Formats: sequence, C-alpha cells, structure tokens
Amino acid sequence: MVDREHRRADEALDQLEGWLTHMVTPTVTAEAPVRRLGPARIGRAPAAGWLLLLPSLIALVILFVVPLLNVVVESFTEPTTGLGNYASLFTDGYTLRVLGRTLLVALVVAVIGVLLAFPYAYAMTLVGPVMRAVLVTVVLVPFWTSMLARNFAWMVLMQDGGVIQRMLGPFGLGHVTLLGTTLAVGISMTQVLLPFLVLPMYSAMSQIDGRLVAAGESLGAPRRRAFRRIYLPLSTPGVIAGMSLVFVLALGFYVTPALLGSSRNAMIAQVINIRTKELLDFGGAGAMGVFLLVVTLVVLGLSRRLAGQNIAVAAAGGQLARTGRDRSAPVRPWLRAHITLVAIILVAPTLVVIPMSFSSAQTFQFPPRQWSTRWYERLFTSPEWTAAILNTLQVGIFTALIATVLGTTAAFGLMRLRPRWRGALHGFLLSPMIVPHILVALVVFASFLRLGLNGTLIGIILAHTALALPFVVIAVTARLQGMDTRLPSVAASLGASPVSAFRRVTLPLVLPGILSGAVLAFVTSLDEVVIALFLQAPGAITLPVQMFNSVTVQIDPTISAASSLMVLLVSVPILFAQVAGARRGKRGTR
Repeated sequence: MVDREHRRADEALDQLEGWLTHMVTPTVTAEAPVRRLGPARIGRAPAAGWLLLLPSLIALVILFVVPLLNVVVESFTEPTTGLGNYASLFTDGYTLRVLGRTLLVALVVAVIGVLLAFPYAYAMTLVGPVMRAVLVTVVLVPFWTSMLARNFAWMVLMQDGGVIQRMLGPFGLGHVTLLGTTLAVGISMTQVLLPFLVLPMYSAMSQIDGRLVAAGESLGAPRRRAFRRIYLPLSTPGVIAGMSLVFVLALGFYVTPALLGSSRNAMIAQVINIRTKELLDFGGAGAMGVFLLVVTLVVLGLSRRLAGQNIAVAAAGGQLARTGRDRSAPVRPWLRAHITLVAIILVAPTLVVIPMSFSSAQTFQFPPRQWSTRWYERLFTSPEWTAAILNTLQVGIFTALIATVLGTTAAFGLMRLRPRWRGALHGFLLSPMIVPHILVALVVFASFLRLGLNGTLIGIILAHTALALPFVVIAVTARLQGMDTRLPSVAASLGASPVSAFRRVTLPLVLPGILSGAVLAFVTSLDEVVIALFLQAPGAITLPVQMFNSVTVQIDPTISAASSLMVLLVSVPILFAQVAGARRGKRGTR
C-alpha cells in the first residue's frame, strides 16, 4: 500500500514536471548523454541531501506555506469566527455569478483550446524534422512572450474601430462590441494558454506508433474509425493533461479580465483583488482563494485518475525530438489550413505590438498612419518609465541569483534522498506553480503587510523567488537525470577528491541546466505582474506594473514601446538558450 501511494505521488509530480521540462527541453537536455542511470545513484548520503534541501524548504515555508496557512485561518476567523465567508460564496447572488462565470470561462477556454490544439499537435507528428521545428518555435515563442504585451495587443485589435471590427464589417458584423465582454476575455485567454495544450498533446502523440492505425485499416476498418478507436484513446492522456492544466491556470487569471473585461462581467480574481486591496476583507478574499485551491486540487486529482498511469507518460514524454519515425507523412489540405490559422493566432499579438510602437498617434492605433520613435524616446527619458525598467532589471537579477542557488542545491539534495521522500518533497518544491496565481498574490500581500515588506523591492524579490524556484529545480533535475552518474565515481577512483570531482566533472555537466534555470527564473520575474501589482508603491513599481497602469489609469501609448521591449527582454534570452542548446546537441552527435 505504501509503495502504491509513492508511485501515485511520483505520477502526479511527473505530470507537472514533465510538461514544464518539455517547454525547456532544448535548453535543458540538449547535451544529456543517451545513457541514463536514474537519479538514485547520484548520491548515497541522505543526510547530505537533507542538508542541501534545507535552505529551499525553509524559504518556501516562510514565503509560501506560512502565509497560505494564515489566509486559510483568516477565512474562518475574519471578521467573525465561523463558516460565514464560505457560506456567502454559495448564497450571495453576485458572488455566485462570479464563481459560475469563472468556472464556465475556464471550461470553455479549455474545450476550445483542445479543438484548436489537437489538430496542430497531430500535424507536428506528421511533418518532417525541419517543419516540426518551425511549428514548435511558433508555439514556444508566444509562450515566452510577455503575457501583458499580448493582452495589450488584443485590446488594440478588439477596440471600437479596430482591426477585428473592420474585418467583420463585410459580414454585417462591424458594429459588434468585443472589448469589455466575456468573449474578448475568452479569446485572449485561449491564445495565451494554447501552448499549454499543444505540447502535452504532442508529447503523447509522438509516442504513438503510427503503424497501429495502419494495422487497423488493414483489418478492414475505415480510416476514420481506426483513428477514433485506436489513435484517440492513446492520445487521451495528453488531452487530459493539457485540459486540466489550462483549466486550473484559467481560474486564477487576473490581467486578462482586468484589461479586456469589465466590472459587469468580473471574474473571481478581480473580486479577490478588490476585497484585498480596497476593502481589506482578508476573510472573504481568503475564502475565495481557498475555493480556487480546492477546485485546482480536485481537477488535477481527477485528471490523474481519468488518465491512469499513462498520464505521466503523456506529460513527461519530454523530448522535442520524435521517438517514432522521422520521415514526414502526407498532411491534408484542411489540416494545413488549420495549422496556418493556429499559427496566425499564436503570433498575431507580437506582430501587432512592434509596429504600434513606432506610431506617432496619441492613442492606441493599429496599423499606424504615421511613423515615429517618440514613444521609445519617452520610454528611455521619462523618469517613471526609466525607474520602472531599472526596478524590473534589479528584481529580475536578484530573483534569478537567489532562486538559482536555492533551486540548484535543492535539485542536488533531491537526488540524494530515498524514493519515498523524493516524490513528496519534489511536489512540495513545485507547489507554487499549481496554486492559482491570484491566491499567491493574496497570501503574499496579507503576510508582507504585517512584516512591512509591501511597497518594497525586497518584498517583490522574495515573492518572485518563491515563484521562480520551481523552474530552477525542474531544469537542474532534468540535467541530473540525464547525466551518467558513474563519471564522478570514475574520477574518484582515479584519485580526485570529492571537491575536485564535483568541480571538474559534475559541475560542467550540470552547468547548462543551471544556466537554463537562471534564465527561466529571470524571465519569470521579468514578466510577473499580479504579485507586483499587489506589492506596488511609488518607489517599487516594475515595468509590467507601469505598463498595466498606463492602460487602466491613463491612456499612455508608451506602453507600445514598453511592450516591444518586454518582447525582446523575454524572448531573446530564451531564443539564445534554444540556439545554444541546439548547437551543443549537434556537437554532441558528431
């Protein structure tokens, strides 16, 4: 019974870890040797493993667990002790509508996303290596592009008189209002979350032997029936993994509803923000946050149960290199049209933001009628914008340094633990990733308010460190799992001291994973806006917060230049890491 529970914990961990490893595979595992001996032999000193894990565990307990427990307690005690806050969730008409709207939007986004992502992922299994790399890049670049920049682009496209209204004009729908509606929120959320669906599906599909469908056809089954009876069931784990992740992520969205929606169709994250920052109703906001957390845990638990043990395979299938045939198969015209449409949806916001930054108009205008660099001049000369840029870089660099040190030592520590502890602690280290983002912002705000860290860069750095730590753990752990662990022992047998063996053998092999983790931690901090919004103050405003305020508080077109800058700051490090990983992989195959 105990072993069965350990296996279930490892499966749940693989679902989340494998999907994220998939996102950064070219940068994390490009040089990994083909032979893998597993993590159990990395070290045989559990005491040393616990010692290496201790700093990360203490950091997460202080920055995440204790604040979360405080919010849970306050949800039962503020303003009075009892279940009043939870009762109001299901008795107050307005709150019920908000909860229902949030759950419905998250479900619709997950379903529509599957309909868009499934054919795209299927096409990735049919095309050749070059075209597959192009399709993967089309998915990865928007994933690492600033979410705030993409939401701003959708806001411009959907505004009255915008491109979408002009496109609908010939069909008699030119007067349809999109901005400020739930439809606009759903469209943007679907675009933002599409990569979270495509890659888990592709991971599952890439392991399906295409000869199985052919065998079904050879036995007399029509192609559609063979596809429905053989291929769909085998790809179901990837579909369930993707849908569950998209659903739980959509529950905690704040920026998209705040920019593209309105107070009339508010979602739960907006209500939590108002109750926390404006009303200081930590009890009511905490009850909403706990509700989101319970729904998240239930959905992830059901997804694991529905997909069975195969869900770990589906999400952790991992490598962007195919495990099956490398030769391409025919792609039907309708499928070509579909992947073209999905590719346009994925890259459209980036193609809008950059031209807009060179517009001379005083308002948000696309396409630009006159060209100018005035907004870039304002971006780099205005005191509030330059201060925001410097704050963002400072927070990102310190977050990357702290998270990299903590995450690297934690990954080494995990490899030295026995399996029964490794799964549970690994899941604990990744827990900030599965908790709805708005709940993380709530617990941090409530805790830091008592500690006097609200409105300080130190507070933002500490909060971002808790968010970035899991990315480093995943990157370094993936590298360690791909390392031939006999090499340090060979070095020791040749007379090298433990320190020398680590410095000369282990560290060079793990360094690409450490650097990848540092890049991911920096990018995570760079693009984070919700926590920074909760903790902002006149002297502690980051670039994403300044961008958000420039749309919601004032109409400042400088955001278009700032969005272009964010696209470069977020995408360029990732692309460089991807290219470097690909080059190392080519050298390793020579």
